[in-house]
Amino acid sequence: MTAFKRKGFYTDMIKNRKSGIRQLLSTMLKIGTIGFGGGTALIPVIEEEVVENNCLTDEEEFNKDVIIANITPGALPVEIAAGVGRKMHGITGMLLAAASMAFPGSILTILLISLINQSSGFIVSQILFASVGVTAYIIFMLHEYTKNTIAECRKNSMCTIGIIFITLVFVLTVGKELYQIAGFNKTPIFDISTVQILIMAFFIIFFTNGNFYKIRLIISVVITILYCICISSFKNIIPIPYAVWILRGIMLILALWGLFTGISEKIAFDVKPFKRFIKEEFIWFIFLFIFSVPAIILCPKTLLFIGKGVISVLMSFGGGDAYLAVADGLFIDSGMVSYSDFYSKIASVANALPGSILCKILSGVGYYIGYGHGGIFTGLCVALSGFTCSIAASGGTFSAVAYLYERFENMNIFQVLKKYIRPIVAGLLLTVSVSMLYQNISIAQTQKCPVLFIIFITAAIYVINIFWRKKEILKPVFRVLLSAVISLAACNIILLF
Repeated sequence: MTAFKRKGFYTDMIKNRKSGIRQLLSTMLKIGTIGFGGGTALIPVIEEEVVENNCLTDEEEFNKDVIIANITPGALPVEIAAGVGRKMHGITGMLLAAASMAFPGSILTILLISLINQSSGFIVSQILFASVGVTAYIIFMLHEYTKNTIAECRKNSMCTIGIIFITLVFVLTVGKELYQIAGFNKTPIFDISTVQILIMAFFIIFFTNGNFYKIRLIISVVITILYCICISSFKNIIPIPYAVWILRGIMLILALWGLFTGISEKIAFDVKPFKRFIKEEFIWFIFLFIFSVPAIILCPKTLLFIGKGVISVLMSFGGGDAYLAVADGLFIDSGMVSYSDFYSKIASVANALPGSILCKILSGVGYYIGYGHGGIFTGLCVALSGFTCSIAASGGTFSAVAYLYERFENMNIFQVLKKYIRPIVAGLLLTVSVSMLYQNISIAQTQKCPVLFIIFITAAIYVINIFWRKKEILKPVFRVLLSAVISLAACNIILLF
C-alpha cells in the first residue's frame, strides 16, 4: 500500500469513528442481513464491509479479531463484531455491535417459525429458493478471500508455504462434502473437522514457534500424521487403545513446552487491562440477566435453558452446522424440544436464513420452550433470553481470550499465529464453499427442482458476481439482493414447467 493510500485509509477510518455508533450499527445490521452461510463463511463478508467499504478498522486489527474468534468457542461473527465494536466505542460498541450482527437472523428465525406453525411450507420453499442465489454469492466471496490470502502471502514472501497450508487444510477437510456431492454412501478417508484442523495447526505453530526447520518440524509432522491416521478411516492401523487421546496429550504438552520456551521476556501484570476484562465480563452477565428476567418470570424452564445454552456455546468449537450436534445432545436428549420440531422446523429455518446458526438455534429453541409453556408471548420472551444468551456467552468468552491474547500479543508465537492463521482459515473456507454447493444441491432435491438446473443457476450467479465485482457497478448489498431475486425467479419458473 502506498503512503498516499495508507494516509487516505486512516483519514477515512478516523472520520467514520467520529461519525458515531450509527455507522457501526448500520454496518453490522447489514452484514447480519446479507450474511448467509454463518461462521467462517462470513469472514470475507465482514472484512469487505468493516475494512474496505466503511473503514471501521484496519486489516491488521481485523485479522487479530479473526484469530481470537477462531480460538474461542461461540458464534464467530458475533465475536468478530464485538471485537470491532470494542475498539471503536468500548463496551457500549461491543454490546451493540454483537447484538446487531445476530439480530436479523434471530428475529427472522422466530418470525418464520411462528408462521410455519400456522401455515404451510410454501414460505420456507421461497426462502430456500432465494438462498440459492445468496449461497452462490457467498461462494464467490469465499473464493475471493482465498485469492486475496494468496496475494498477501506473496507480498509477505511466504507464497509457497501459504499455498501448502491452504491445500493441506482443504484436502483434509473436504472429503465428506465431495462424497455427498458425488452421491457416495461411504465414509471418506479423511473427514477432519474444523476443530481437529485447528488442534493440529495450533500444535504445529506453538511447538515450532514458526521455525519450520530443525528437529521440531520433523517431530510435529510425524505426530500430526499419526493423529490424522487416528481420526481417519485408517485408525485401525494403530492398535493402541485411546490412541487419539494419548496423541492429544502429547500434542498439548509439546505445544505448551514450545510456547514456554518461546517466552524470551517476563510478562508483567498490568492492573488496568485486568480491570477492563472483569468489567466486560460483568457487563455481559448483566446484559444476559436483564433480558432474561421476563422469561424467568413467565417460564420455570428458563434458568435450565440458559444454563444449557451457555454450556452449548462453550462446547461449540467449529461453529456452523457443528453446533447442531451440540444442541441435539443438550436440548433434544433432555426433552426440552422434540426431535421433529428441532430438525424439521428450527434447524431447517435456521440453515435457510442469514447470520450465526448458534444464535438462530438458541432463539428458535427458546421460542419452542416458551410457546409450549405459555403461548406466543411467553415463547417470544424465552426466545429473547436465548438470543441474549448466545450473544453474552460468545462475547464473554471472546473478552476472556482477547485479554489473554492482548497480554501476550508481543510474544513471537503470536506474531507467527497472525502470519499463518489466514491461510488456515482460507483452506477451511474452500471446504465451506463446497459444503454450500452441496447445500444448494440438497435444496434442489427437497424442493423437487432439477439438480443440474440448480448447479447451473449457482454457476451463473457466481460468474455474474465476478463481472459485478470487476466492474464495481453495484454495492455488495445489491449484489446479494439481485442474486437472491435471480435464483428465486428462476426456481419458481422451472417448477412451472
